[in-house]
Amino acid sequence: MIDGGHLHLSVPDSTRFGYRIVRGQVDETVAGEEVLADIEKLRADIAIFRCPAGCLRQVRSLVESGLPPIHADTLVYYRCDLPARLDTGLRGPAPDVPASVRRATLDDGVAIAGIVRSGFDGYRNHYHANPLLREQDIIEGYIEWARSYTRPQTGKCTWVVETERGVVGFATCGEYSGQREVEIVLNAVDPTHNGKGLYSLLLHSLLNHYACSGFDTLAISTQVWNYKVQRVWMRCGLLMSHAFDTYHVNSRHLCRGNT
Repeated sequence: MIDGGHLHLSVPDSTRFGYRIVRGQVDETVAGEEVLADIEKLRADIAIFRCPAGCLRQVRSLVESGLPPIHADTLVYYRCDLPARLDTGLRGPAPDVPASVRRATLDDGVAIAGIVRSGFDGYRNHYHANPLLREQDIIEGYIEWARSYTRPQTGKCTWVVETERGVVGFATCGEYSGQREVEIVLNAVDPTHNGKGLYSLLLHSLLNHYACSGFDTLAISTQVWNYKVQRVWMRCGLLMSHAFDTYHVNSRHLCRGNT
């Protein structure tokens, strides 16, 4: 990995979009000059960084240096106390159609890719805020990201919800057993199956599984504007815990080339 002090080169993003892209997460203590130094050290075409929502320290410095960041999105995190869920019971609402949840295998990769393509069509994330990045490349990135979790590996897995029509939804999870925390990284249900209770079934199944497996916390995140899914999370007992702002910084030569 090619690193600066706070940012690192993202090989997947750089390969996908055709620009040298660096990424990272910073907190309130990191000065904007440090972010700028990483951008210059790593010769970034595009820098993507997240900071606690409302933190403007890095933004002001970058603007003063002639690199005004694009505020690309705000990501909100929700968490569930899993031991408390054991205390209150594990029952969730039944879906409107017969369905079951299981761990995915490599054979589910094609179905998952199809769900990503239809489920994230028109979905806006931080990449969409940057005029240099192509829509099709963004979708392909989601597909690559989702399918990477179906490969056998420690700490990563995918779950699918299945009906008589096959796999109609999925959730990729990062399992951090040392911290006794699991994060749902990416999840979706095929839009043709919305409104049948399948997403709630998937979420309740994961909450129950990880609660019974000795995990303490389940975390999940989405863009702040995605109100519908946040209402589902709250009905399932998750509470908002924190948020991050995402910024994109395009290099000076790219900005000049697009003016």
